[in-house]
Amino acid sequence: MYRVIALDLDGTILNSDKKVSEISKKVLQHLTSKTFKNANGQDVMVLLASGRAPYLVQPVEEEIEIDCNLIGYNGGLCLSTKSEGRSTLFSRSIEYPHMQQIFKYVDENNHFLNVYGESHVYGTSKAELRAKPDIYAKMTGATYKFFDHPYSELSESVAPTKSLIIFEDEQECDSMLEQLKPQFPEVSLVKSNCMTKEHKQFYVEFLQKGVNKGSAIRDFCKAKNISIDQVIAFGDAENDIEMLTEAGHGICLANGADQTKQAANYVSEFTNDQDGVARELIKVFNLPAELFQ
Repeated sequence: MYRVIALDLDGTILNSDKKVSEISKKVLQHLTSKTFKNANGQDVMVLLASGRAPYLVQPVEEEIEIDCNLIGYNGGLCLSTKSEGRSTLFSRSIEYPHMQQIFKYVDENNHFLNVYGESHVYGTSKAELRAKPDIYAKMTGATYKFFDHPYSELSESVAPTKSLIIFEDEQECDSMLEQLKPQFPEVSLVKSNCMTKEHKQFYVEFLQKGVNKGSAIRDFCKAKNISIDQVIAFGDAENDIEMLTEAGHGICLANGADQTKQAANYVSEFTNDQDGVARELIKVFNLPAELFQ
């Protein structure tokens, strides 16, 4: 019955090498082919739902060779498919007075803050913090525009849908998240991460109040006139929790965070490095076993 396959990227459809495996490509392409229909005789679409900026989600779309709908910034922005003109279905930026509060905080506490623009990320050029964006860029493909002035001097024309503080230590990130929540009641804060075989980073993300992947897939379904029950979602991290609970069926991969596993309808026995998404889709859609070869 599922019409929408909502996929987180890092730690879910992407393996530890930040690639989509050939098996995953084959399964997703089969499900979205013109000849395949779900149990209700309907076409199936892929919705890529990431904390990344949309321009950093598009390379994954190109890799799997499917025309996808895109959710970026953990639900702050949703774009239609290329064939539909890649129109903006909805966009929710953080209000500038709230961004000023965030800028003041990171300036005073010497944190590195990603501030997302349309095609690049703004960040401080401070030498002692430079390793953080360098690793982030290596893991995600992001391009930066560095500046020498304080964050608080960024103009009002910079209206990010998301910003985030980068940490190398998960415990520090967890502690900071709890400290910041009462200080910033007018925005949403969420923990996320990005990992490769060589690097790990953890993030406290700032979003417009109420924005998350769960609210985004619900609004996407409204825009497309699709029941939320017809969404099957896959994730691994804490920023996927709302998406997995809102979807008709939410699956957490074996490499997922404990909190995400507890929130999911089902926990796969397979990780992102074991083609967990492809394996579960083959079972759910009752696909030919030879697809996994």
